[in-house]
Amino acid sequence: MSIDVSQMQELRNIDLEARVEIARKVGRILARENGAGESDDALELAQLLVEDAAISVREALSKELRACSFLPRELVSKLAQDIDQVSMPFLMASQAIDDSFLEDIVRSCGSGQQEAIAQRSHLSEVVSFAISDVGSYDAVSTLVENDTATLSGRSHHRVVERFPEERSLMEKLAQRADLPAEVVERIIFKVSKRYGEYLSEKFGLATDYASYLVSMANRQVFSRTLEMAPLSEIQNYLQQLSTIGSLTSDVLLNYLQNGNVRLFTMAVAVRLDRPYEAVEAKLSQGDKKIVARLLEAAGFSKSVIGVLLIAYERLIRGH
Repeated sequence: MSIDVSQMQELRNIDLEARVEIARKVGRILARENGAGESDDALELAQLLVEDAAISVREALSKELRACSFLPRELVSKLAQDIDQVSMPFLMASQAIDDSFLEDIVRSCGSGQQEAIAQRSHLSEVVSFAISDVGSYDAVSTLVENDTATLSGRSHHRVVERFPEERSLMEKLAQRADLPAEVVERIIFKVSKRYGEYLSEKFGLATDYASYLVSMANRQVFSRTLEMAPLSEIQNYLQQLSTIGSLTSDVLLNYLQNGNVRLFTMAVAVRLDRPYEAVEAKLSQGDKKIVARLLEAAGFSKSVIGVLLIAYERLIRGH
């Protein structure tokens, strides 16, 4: 195609179908490696087309320009900040956008653009972290599902920090091949039993899922982490322990000895199958008889209740 630059200003007078076809041809010229002679004119026309009022014209241009390895930053910026119909195909595959610019877009544009970037093949660690750090839920979910994206430890941790109660997202994270071992403790009590078993097997944490969960429950560092989690996550984790018969007196004693009041209260609530708030209200009275009755209803023997009450009294005095 030979472009007559003198006719650029008359572009708006051309009918829509013709402008769409011009946009396609301009994009193909710019995407061609050796477009000498035509590329300068095509670039000027592209800068005019990107301002076209018709979405179909801008969309046609953006789709063709995806294969272009170099474009002026101003042109890239206009395409990137256009409506989703125009910007998303371009952002998903454009070869003309470097990591620095992609990061800027992630941190300044909307969810649609973020989600498009999250779908890019072989996304760098820097851009992946930007999405993990500020991206919408949909963008982060798309990123986590992108097996070619590079997710470092800091990206995994940031996702867990931002979306701690999104079980489906945690389960997607659990499936990633690059999930660091140090993140496992942070997500294992957020996911379903099936994914907990998957993580245990994947990292060789234990041959038996139940014994692994119990060993984690008895570790102070894990208990402290769990203590700070939302109640829904604590309940999910403890219900899993209860289901496999591992929400024992040893676990409750450990929580009392380490000052994990929320964990102890939720553990009793799960054993009783009662709301957390109802159990908390009774325990907050500080009456040993009430605590003893709750523990008895939870299925503990008198000798075990005696030991738990001693630990409970020490905890109350310490507060």
